[in-house]
Amino acid sequence: MSRCIKPLTFSLLLCLPLASFSLERAALLPPEAQMYARVSNTITFWKKLKESSLGKLWVDRQFQDFIGNPDIEVWHELFFAGDSEAEDQVFLEQMKMLTGEVVLAFDLKTAEPYIVAAMSKDDFIRGLDLDDKLRDVIKDPFEVNKSTFQNVEIVEHIKNVGTEDQSSSWQAHIDNTFILGYSLEWIEKSIVQLKKSEIKEPEGNPVLTLNLPLSQIIQQELENDGASESDIAMLEAMGILGIELFSSTIEFKDDEIIADNILGISDLEKGLFTLLDTEPSELPTVTFIPDNIASLEIGRFNLMKLWKEIPIYLTACQPGVKPQFDMILGMIQQQAGINLEQELLAHLGTKYVAFSVAEGETQSSVVAVDLKDSMAFKHGIESALSAPAMQPYVASGLELTDFLDHTIYTLKDSDPNDAMGVAIAGDYLLYGDQNGLRQVIRSESSDAAANQNFERSELVRGLRQHVSPRAFGCSVIDWKKNMAVIVQELTKPEYVSLIQQNWARSGSPLPPPDFNKLPPADHIASFFNVSYQYIEAKGNGLHQQIILKY
Repeated sequence: MSRCIKPLTFSLLLCLPLASFSLERAALLPPEAQMYARVSNTITFWKKLKESSLGKLWVDRQFQDFIGNPDIEVWHELFFAGDSEAEDQVFLEQMKMLTGEVVLAFDLKTAEPYIVAAMSKDDFIRGLDLDDKLRDVIKDPFEVNKSTFQNVEIVEHIKNVGTEDQSSSWQAHIDNTFILGYSLEWIEKSIVQLKKSEIKEPEGNPVLTLNLPLSQIIQQELENDGASESDIAMLEAMGILGIELFSSTIEFKDDEIIADNILGISDLEKGLFTLLDTEPSELPTVTFIPDNIASLEIGRFNLMKLWKEIPIYLTACQPGVKPQFDMILGMIQQQAGINLEQELLAHLGTKYVAFSVAEGETQSSVVAVDLKDSMAFKHGIESALSAPAMQPYVASGLELTDFLDHTIYTLKDSDPNDAMGVAIAGDYLLYGDQNGLRQVIRSESSDAAANQNFERSELVRGLRQHVSPRAFGCSVIDWKKNMAVIVQELTKPEYVSLIQQNWARSGSPLPPPDFNKLPPADHIASFFNVSYQYIEAKGNGLHQQIILKY
């Protein structure tokens, strides 16, 4: 296979979804090439992808009309810009030989590609023949040298021979495994490893993998940008430098896709991560969540803990800013007549629940945050808003509406259709649209028992079934119920205009989508089902699982 493997194109094809830590072939990768994508079996992957919701939507006639029915020539222009037709044909023939497991990695510093893939000996020989054909048709031909190491032939491709830009790549084949890289030492080391142990071919459902060594990537970016000591101190205080890696695994099953994501973090008690309260959450027993929800989310956070990190953060990155922050905070508290930390944040709980109801193109949503002492929190809000110094701001910026002995605070000059407000009801601080807030207040003001229909609803039962008991956050979305809202939002004139402008500037050979031919929302919704998601603290970091039902 030629070293002209179009690494960017191939990585885009592999990384449409993401996936997890791979098997034995990925263990061959050198330390400098730990940023990789892997597919466990390309044949079954493409088959399962076509059977997924997105795969079926993509080939739908109405959807193809919407995206302009791009033909094969358009895709060739997109992926093979600047290449001759002969080059394209050789590349496509080489891609057809990758039918099993494929691992594509990149050197973090040079962006040079490494490939470890399942391949038969016959296909490897045919690939070398195709390389010879490629030398006759490309603009910048390369030279080929062959050598032997431990009775294994190594093929070297030399580009820009005799110039300061001369570079080499090496490839070899042993025991149904093809290797290609930009280090002869790595090739030889891989040959030794492959001779010592047999590669076990992946089995079961196809799996896609993405592995990103974030600590190395962040460090390299800081070096490339010439980051100052204050920049580094700022990132350290925020906890960003404690992020070690990100890996994502997607398994394609017959009726669902399961994605497992891991974010490796050395210290969850530092910087921005202090916002997370990783104690397990439970579905609340409340009266105000209706049984016809289109989405539901519960979780934990600790705003007080994050608030206490701010002085540490400011002192670490810019000591001179800390006194200014204290002065501004003091002025705000003097005008409001309350202590923000003691009279507001101290009464804020660590649990929240959010839900939405969708009826056609209309959606109503509410976020309810648990309060430790709702009366004290309400008193703090009312004291602040009634302070003499705050009256000009309240009069010009807030609309106060009374409803069932509760006050709803809404920003003035908001679009009535999108106006979001804040209220306090029961033991909750509420944020949502007017209809949602009124529904919650109405429920909290009644003596109704917990909604048993809510507990028996399909979304709630599914959430209990699919969520880990250790999760501190989880959610469920019924995409069928929400699709009309999504389509209505997407087709707003300002969004359509923005998409068209950006498309024109991109110079893409693909035609812009024709929003006049966008399929009806119920037609798009027919391809989708329900998704579940949860997140938990696990080991040194966070584990998230996403389940997409077909």
